[in-house]
Amino acid sequence: MEFSGGRVLVTGASRGIGRAVAELLVREGVSVVGTYNSGNQEAAELTGLGVVEMVRVDFADRAETARVLADLAASGPFNGIVNNAGAIEFERWGEFTLESWDRVFDINLRAVLSVTTTLTKSMPPGGSIVNLASKDGMIGTYASMSYSASKAALINLTRSLANVLGPAGIRVNAVSPGWADTGMSTEPSIEAGQLTPLGRNARPEEIAEVIKFLLSDASSFVSGANYLVDGGYTGVDLIMKKEAESL
Repeated sequence: MEFSGGRVLVTGASRGIGRAVAELLVREGVSVVGTYNSGNQEAAELTGLGVVEMVRVDFADRAETARVLADLAASGPFNGIVNNAGAIEFERWGEFTLESWDRVFDINLRAVLSVTTTLTKSMPPGGSIVNLASKDGMIGTYASMSYSASKAALINLTRSLANVLGPAGIRVNAVSPGWADTGMSTEPSIEAGQLTPLGRNARPEEIAEVIKFLLSDASSFVSGANYLVDGGYTGVDLIMKKEAESL
């Protein structure tokens, strides 16, 4: 699989899918720069594995975000960007606050736009951006409205960015993972694996492979797309499944 260039930024690289992406790209010979907010030990481990630099940034802090992005822009052009950093805050409807909503949108949406507008100024033709959305961006939720709404907006933003950046030869796509095993399994996540047609949840490495494809020249005519990578989970109706099992 060929890459147009050798320098990629992966935000939220210290854990989960972001870490799987960073490690995979390093093995492919890509020069990877990562960002993280917490997880100093994990960040140090990644530099030991070959990530060029891990930069700490809190994307909920707009001033800090602007400073870090200015420094990254000054360090040289990126051929690829993986906007993976994200946040989720659970809230009961009666306890819902707009402050929580704003934090989630700052990290999940505004930061993506900030990263993109800042770093694409020097991105060469052939560059590729992959935004990490979610299956939750296509369904309604009960206790994480800000998260699902921000991911729905991110899918739409991805399509708009593909339109405006296409003439510069830059592709923009989204990946919407379903349930993934990131080392923090819960009872609901285990049940989700049982409901998925494949009978399990995703491994972060499987999501990373899709992202690698979208960064590479193998997807050179793919832009404005949203790849749902959920093992078929969102195609399951629980009641219809139970009906079939009762036959």
